[in-house]
Amino acid sequence: MIFNPISGGGRAAAASVGVERALSEAGFVVCRVATEPGPSEAWLDGPLAGHDALVVMGGDGAVRAAALSASRVGVPLCNLPFGTENLFARHFGMSRDVPALIDRLKRGRVRRVDLGTVEGEPFLAMCGIGLDAEVVHELARARVGAITKLSYARPILRQVFAWRAPLLRIELDGALWPLPGPGFLVIANTSCYAARIDLASRSIDDDGLLDVCFFPCASSIGAAWWVTQCWLRRQTRAKSFMHQRAQRVVVSRDDGPVRYQMDGDRPRAPQDAVVVTVEVRPKAVPILVKSEK
Repeated sequence: MIFNPISGGGRAAAASVGVERALSEAGFVVCRVATEPGPSEAWLDGPLAGHDALVVMGGDGAVRAAALSASRVGVPLCNLPFGTENLFARHFGMSRDVPALIDRLKRGRVRRVDLGTVEGEPFLAMCGIGLDAEVVHELARARVGAITKLSYARPILRQVFAWRAPLLRIELDGALWPLPGPGFLVIANTSCYAARIDLASRSIDDDGLLDVCFFPCASSIGAAWWVTQCWLRRQTRAKSFMHQRAQRVVVSRDDGPVRYQMDGDRPRAPQDAVVVTVEVRPKAVPILVKSEK
């Protein structure tokens, strides 16, 4: 069991003690480890080896941090959500309910789902290039410790006035995808997005493909219109909505860096990249889900 020390304002760390006790009383042998943010993607490989399941206590960032190791070692993971949005937990129907966790560990089944990567860094829900990425980057620059939904208020307000949609060049599996002009992009592995505004509502998590959704607009006013359509589940009815599926997506622009976010996190990769490559690893990550009754 791993826990993010700052997730939920420290609540994940405090709760991990009680969860460890409950799992031990249920007959499990538990190894409790704090997450290690930093450049190493293999920090969990050693502790994970020889175990039957991985419980991640934290948000989407903690799940991302564990995904590559779970994939390499072949240990199924599940999540007790303590993050801000908890997209992974929402998609797979996971909660903080400890009896439900115990039942999942005892009687659950393993599903293998796709893993997205951007320049080698993993994501399980989506990669965003546009207004959301600028908000995440601005928040990360000013972040000190844990965040809440209120932490996003100032970056969102600033970007509403400052953001202008980029003119992107997109290649899907080596073929140029003609775009009508500027806009924002979401490359999704699942349908879940922040605030239940599910931009890629058609996405399937184990089809070996990424859903590439482009929303033409020039500024935050146009982006707000799209957000409203997505919240109402009407974006696919709009004639200007663009959607494709691909295994490899290359995004570039001539007038500045391609800023992106992955599951709500800013990447570790250099921030001035003008070309980024997004790829899918089919059914790479084992997930422990509820048993089918």
